[in-house]
Amino acid sequence: MTDISFSPTFKHVAWVDNRDRVAASGQNGFNVRFDAIQKDLENLSKVVGQIDTGLKAVGQRPTVKRLLSLAPTFSPVENKVAWVLDGDGVASRSGATDTSLSGILTVAPPDGSQLLTLRATGQNTGNGSLNVTLYRTSLVTIGRPESIAQVKCSGGAFGEAQPVPPGKDRVDMARFNYFVDASLVDATPGGSVYITSIQLSYNVD
Repeated sequence: MTDISFSPTFKHVAWVDNRDRVAASGQNGFNVRFDAIQKDLENLSKVVGQIDTGLKAVGQRPTVKRLLSLAPTFSPVENKVAWVLDGDGVASRSGATDTSLSGILTVAPPDGSQLLTLRATGQNTGNGSLNVTLYRTSLVTIGRPESIAQVKCSGGAFGEAQPVPPGKDRVDMARFNYFVDASLVDATPGGSVYITSIQLSYNVD
């Protein structure tokens, strides 16, 4: 920010009794003096505006985009075939004959942050439907988890991020907990199905 300064141009010259005549015009008249005062006030108003802008800028925190990257360490779901995590940190099915899989991964984005996108990376070369979904569950009321964003993973390699819609994007850890569900259904034997990472992008403001 440049330096802010104000240099008044009006300098009062005192009138002398019984010598100076009161007049509107002339170098020592009212008009000249009041014009100078008006210009000083206008310049002062601009300086006050600069100060106001500077103070507001100092009080603002810049918005910073962050990434939360997670290994696909999905916990098993009751009565469902679980994902298997191999030595490389990749989640896959335990055998080529598994036609359905399910698992959940707890996530904890920073409280108060603004969620931007959900992204999953991996591959699904089979014809099964693989969905990776971000949910939030209310801690205040009893009900089913609410879907926030979903990535449909099919057609080979996947990794495109999906946006989190407005109205569900503000993280509130006092009211919700958050988790990611990865479900494969209607797959046929054969083909390659695996997930290498889960990623959330968010703003801290």
